[in-house]
Amino acid sequence: MLSKRPYLIRALYDWTVDQGHVPIIVVDATVSRVQVPQAHVEEGQIHLNISPSAVRYFTMDRAAIAFEARFGGKAESIFVPMRAVVGIYDRDSGSGAQFPPEPDEEFMDDDDAQDSAPKLSLADTGKVQTLRRVSDNRSSDADSLDEGDGPPDDDPTPPRPDGKKGKTSRLRIVK
Repeated sequence: MLSKRPYLIRALYDWTVDQGHVPIIVVDATVSRVQVPQAHVEEGQIHLNISPSAVRYFTMDRAAIAFEARFGGKAESIFVPMRAVVGIYDRDSGSGAQFPPEPDEEFMDDDDAQDSAPKLSLADTGKVQTLRRVSDNRSSDADSLDEGDGPPDDDPTPPRPDGKKGKTSRLRIVK
């Protein structure tokens, strides 16, 4: 079973940012693969401002949070596996969530995600997928239909908004 932690962190992050407030994550700096400036770690934890105005190159997925931030005027690359996030809160209101320790198998690392991703291939089906141009000329059904296509679109081509002659892009409703 996957951990709920990454989903809750994303939701609380979005909620806090949408209010114009500052999201802060609390990180257990002793967890393996955590990359944070050790000079700012107190009692094994660090509080990181992850607001869009405080970080660059921010990414968050089910496996980790990564970004670049400045500490003492020096840019630092930060990497926090989801299992290392102890909590997230809104600095302005104090609202947020704390997370209890979870077994490591509940977290999906990048390597696990690649191994479990379904591998889809058209080679297995024996079919070759190709694109073809469909003409707006509707002089006969044979001209506009290939095998297995639906009925022709009976609507005439609408005039262009700019008054020029030629075809316009349009949607075709398929029922």
